[in-house]
Amino acid sequence: MKEAKLLIVTTVPETLKTILALQPRFLNQYFSVNLASSAEGADETISDQEGVPFHVVSMKRGISPLSDLVSIISMCRLLIKLRPEVVHSYTPKAGLVSMIASFICRVPVRIHTFTGLIFPTQSGFKKKLLVNIDRVICMLATKIVPEGEGVKNNLISFGVTRKEMSVIGYGNIAGVNVDFFKTGIDSIREESKLLRDSLGISDGDFVFCYVGRLNRDKGLKELGQAFVGLPVNTHLILVGDLDAEAPVDNSTLSLFQEHDRVHSLGFKKDIRVALQACDVLVLPSYREGFPNVVLQAGAMNKPAVVTDISGSNEIINAGLNGWLAQPKDVNSLQVAMLQALRTPKSELSDMGVFARSRIVERYDRNAHWPRMNAFYMQELKNV
Repeated sequence: MKEAKLLIVTTVPETLKTILALQPRFLNQYFSVNLASSAEGADETISDQEGVPFHVVSMKRGISPLSDLVSIISMCRLLIKLRPEVVHSYTPKAGLVSMIASFICRVPVRIHTFTGLIFPTQSGFKKKLLVNIDRVICMLATKIVPEGEGVKNNLISFGVTRKEMSVIGYGNIAGVNVDFFKTGIDSIREESKLLRDSLGISDGDFVFCYVGRLNRDKGLKELGQAFVGLPVNTHLILVGDLDAEAPVDNSTLSLFQEHDRVHSLGFKKDIRVALQACDVLVLPSYREGFPNVVLQAGAMNKPAVVTDISGSNEIINAGLNGWLAQPKDVNSLQVAMLQALRTPKSELSDMGVFARSRIVERYDRNAHWPRMNAFYMQELKNV
């Protein structure tokens, strides 16, 4: 089947560099793989990393009809040049551009994976527009893949599509490198101790860690309000840059900057040191697809406080590997964080062991990649 061409498309190259890293290289053993994404952050390292060609197709995030038309024309030109048998898109804008272009160019297998859905947390005209855009993607795709069961249920309940859908494996688009994300690495342990010392965190203190963009849909307003009511031996480490498109509100940002037990580290390419330095991950999002950071933290024996939303609640079982809070509810989040804080160290350790065993059992990327290969093979047979 090596002769079959597979084009994988993402809106921004960062998805290829991080989340999908090395999956194209694996798939290139069975298909002739090509990659396409926008120029934002693109460089030769993607081709070097994956060992496959990378093509630039400019795509602008957000609602931009004129730019989208230019992107569709550019994608059509690429498809005419490559003539792939399969096009697989991830993320909303890549899906819209790729599915329209691949339908026009009559690509036999057109796959789109829905990760985090935006429209469930929107209202009014914008919500209707986003739902209709997703309906177009579904109409033009020959196969729709929801990243998790929650995403699948939302696509059905909001009437986005009636097509048959199934989650690949247990969910998530990439799996976790469980040999990279694990405890017991001496250099990571030493760096995490240095980090705690530099932040004034003592051995008896309890540390929560948030990893992600400082985006208002991540529940950071509620996190800040919940945190200030926690005991004085509690610290919060924040890893991630301010989101330029949907930043947190100014009062929350000021709280994070001024509170002496909130430590903002900014973006970190390697988050393992921060995860090693904490006791529990916290992710109070309003919406998720299938959050990678919860998987990564679990692989490092870290339980998590998450909101009871699609994706997050598919990974965390309350009392076994973490705690669930209601989204947009400060009191519920604070109660969950207090439960974590008051959990005996031995029980916290047991929860961490269970968390890693669950990740290894269900989300090891070395098991996920062959599932992706089998999935593509089956879709080609169905043509």
